[in-house]
Amino acid sequence: MCWIRWSNGKYVIRTEGGQLPKLAIPRLVQAYPFVTSEANGWGSDVITSDKNNFAPRIGFAYRPFGDTKTVIRGGYGIFYNVIPVYIGIRQISLTNTPFLLSENFESGATQPTLTLANPFPGGGAISANPNITAVNRRVTNTYSQQWNFTIEREIAAETGLRVSYIGNKGTSVPWYTYERNLPRTQVPGAIQGNRPNQPWASISTLDTNGSATTHQLQVEVTKRYRNGLQFQTNYTWNKTLDNVPIVGTPQNPYAANLDRGNGDQIRRHVAYTALDYELPFGPGKKLGNVSGAAGKVIGGWHVASVLQFRGGTPFSLGFNPGIAGWYATRPNQVSGDLYPANKNIEGWFNASAFAIPQQFTFGNSARNMLWGPGQRIVDISFLKDIPFGESRFFQLRAEFFNFPNTPSFGNPSANISTPAAVGKIRGTTVEARVVQFGAKIVF
Repeated sequence: MCWIRWSNGKYVIRTEGGQLPKLAIPRLVQAYPFVTSEANGWGSDVITSDKNNFAPRIGFAYRPFGDTKTVIRGGYGIFYNVIPVYIGIRQISLTNTPFLLSENFESGATQPTLTLANPFPGGGAISANPNITAVNRRVTNTYSQQWNFTIEREIAAETGLRVSYIGNKGTSVPWYTYERNLPRTQVPGAIQGNRPNQPWASISTLDTNGSATTHQLQVEVTKRYRNGLQFQTNYTWNKTLDNVPIVGTPQNPYAANLDRGNGDQIRRHVAYTALDYELPFGPGKKLGNVSGAAGKVIGGWHVASVLQFRGGTPFSLGFNPGIAGWYATRPNQVSGDLYPANKNIEGWFNASAFAIPQQFTFGNSARNMLWGPGQRIVDISFLKDIPFGESRFFQLRAEFFNFPNTPSFGNPSANISTPAAVGKIRGTTVEARVVQFGAKIVF
């Protein structure tokens, strides 16, 4: 296994009793500078243990009026999440030098020199500046402090209202691909010559120094089955701030705090309703209480629906530096007028509110500062139950997904270096209407 020691840029290979791992390829060991873990003062333990995962939890429930109609609940707890071994730690022993040899062989210009009998003649060329994967030696388990406060109240027969506040603070949140070998200062010229850790190119690092905070309001109404109707509907307001993208690295890897912004793919508003209604027609019902063939035709009908109304997801602005040595990714914000009066697919945000920053500087626009279009999804099902026997019935189903065939658009193009496309939307996030029919026997 291999690590980079950031204090001095050394490439550390784990050894035991002075011996390198058996899978180390001698040619690569000789080609690149390294130090053994024992010579570096680490011994054979290249990752420090995380031994203080104390996780207390406490909760309460209280009936303030001495009846069963109102309950107040709350709680607090700490929860840990173990870093998966197949992320980062696995790669350093499978894809890193000196355990993976990648060679290039070139055939002769006028006469083939690579044959099936001898496809790898001599020694192929190896990279002078290989990409490697690294893991923070002091990688720790992510822990989450979670707290909640809830009030529940029965507001009608078989109908309950719940209002909850949910909080979550994540500490030691992982970056899975933190780039640790970009130049500290952006200067003209090839990036490789200015990287702090030579001779390496990109150093993709598993690190656990990120943070995240979530505040959430939940309002829910639930009606249990009564008079043929049952439903559950809820609304969630959510605000999540973090400095850890799902993929990628901070724009400035030496100032990760500047990437603190809205969490990737976290919608601010979400409303959801699921309902099932048994129509009051047929034998034993309020309307059309007839028997025989007529009762079988008009009875046994259900209407079910799922309705989802969700706000958009956040996104960042970008630009193409186009100059060697300049690796910034976000532009400057030059105006607070971020959206036009009438947002549409031809102009979702005000592109003139952003500008390419001065060369070899980082833009000041925040990560995930703008919001894309929301979603409106209405699914409806019509069901017909045809009983046979005492507890069996045949069910016919007609299901309509995206019943009104309403388009839900994706996020706009956000690269201000392409003025012909910036701010425009050319994709959707929900399929067009889908209709399906089915039948089943329930017993």
